[in-house]
Amino acid sequence: MGTTDRTRTEHYAGSAAADREQATLDDAMRRADQLLVRSLQGDERRRQRRKLWFFLIGGAVMITGVCAAVVFLASASGVSQVDAEKAARLAGEGWQQWQQQDFAVAIDKFQQAIKLDPRNTGALNGLGWASFNSGNPEQARQAFADCLKIEPQHPAALNGLGQIALSERKYDDAEKYLLKAAPTASAAWYGLARLYLIERKYDDAARWAKKVVDSGEADATAKQMLEAAMARSLSDELRQAIEPPATSAATNLGRDAGRGWQLMNQGRREEAKKTFEAILAKAPQNGAALNGMGWLLLNGGDLDGAKSYFERTLAVEPLAGGAMNGLARVLKAQGDEPGAVKLWQEMVDKIPGPHAGTLGLADVYLANQEYDKAVPLFEQLTKANPDDVQFKEKLAQAKQGAGK
Repeated sequence: MGTTDRTRTEHYAGSAAADREQATLDDAMRRADQLLVRSLQGDERRRQRRKLWFFLIGGAVMITGVCAAVVFLASASGVSQVDAEKAARLAGEGWQQWQQQDFAVAIDKFQQAIKLDPRNTGALNGLGWASFNSGNPEQARQAFADCLKIEPQHPAALNGLGQIALSERKYDDAEKYLLKAAPTASAAWYGLARLYLIERKYDDAARWAKKVVDSGEADATAKQMLEAAMARSLSDELRQAIEPPATSAATNLGRDAGRGWQLMNQGRREEAKKTFEAILAKAPQNGAALNGMGWLLLNGGDLDGAKSYFERTLAVEPLAGGAMNGLARVLKAQGDEPGAVKLWQEMVDKIPGPHAGTLGLADVYLANQEYDKAVPLFEQLTKANPDDVQFKEKLAQAKQGAGK
């Protein structure tokens, strides 16, 4: 499997739209929810347009890009024009890296930007999201708080604090921040729908889930949440998909596991291995560390070792999407394609997607020239990832083979 395909596989290793992979920070670090990505991007673009027009004199001055606004803000904050413009470019690069799930690089870009321009709220907000997705909620919390000191109504930062509180099951705090963000941050709607459904506040859950669905950017889970809210009944399966893991003394271990994943993604394999091993010495059934060791060994070519860790993960968490996908990859590499297909199909059937199971099945069907089966799967992947060129190419190939 090539580097690009492996990266995409790891990107889909967890459960779509949920942080049920034993530790919230594990899933959050490995992949950003596609709805959240699109919503945050749209919210930020709209916010920047509003800010830019605020500085236009009488609506008569035409400004191309955001540089003029950057210069204006720089002069007001004591930052030089050169530093402000460089900070804006670095922040933009940071968001590009965040969208590509390269959170370590994104954090570095945002921190460089903040060093040049401490009042760059786009960089502070970006540092918050990249830190949260990297398994460092404390750094994220501080970045969002710093952003709000400068811009108290910053919707994405408010949403960020709400998402952190939600992941920690601090539902009162989550509700407070998400409601503040919701009027101008559509990314908060999904969190509110989750929150109210978990609390069995069905009318409130239906209101926000409907807004997500009506936006045209709903994933399968959002639609299931709306159906559950309308039916005033939350199934155990859906509850498991949307409810954050309970916070306890294991929280620090979860953060350590997130750090292990970050080290692995940075190519620091030995440090990642030591991190996971230290966690497992304290908590042998820590799913995030077990799954991390599985992926570490799989990427290093140790199929038997990886298989053992993935099986141990699934003994703890039977629907751990990352471990299911990892075990399927092992089985396929060992020549047991039917076993791999069975696991990927189970993921598709039981875990809201699209995700790694969708991708695994799609690739197998395409390789085996089962084009009619491959087409709907690649359609799901393309719809969820409209900018992914390879998904588009594979969908075209499957459609051509199916005569469509």
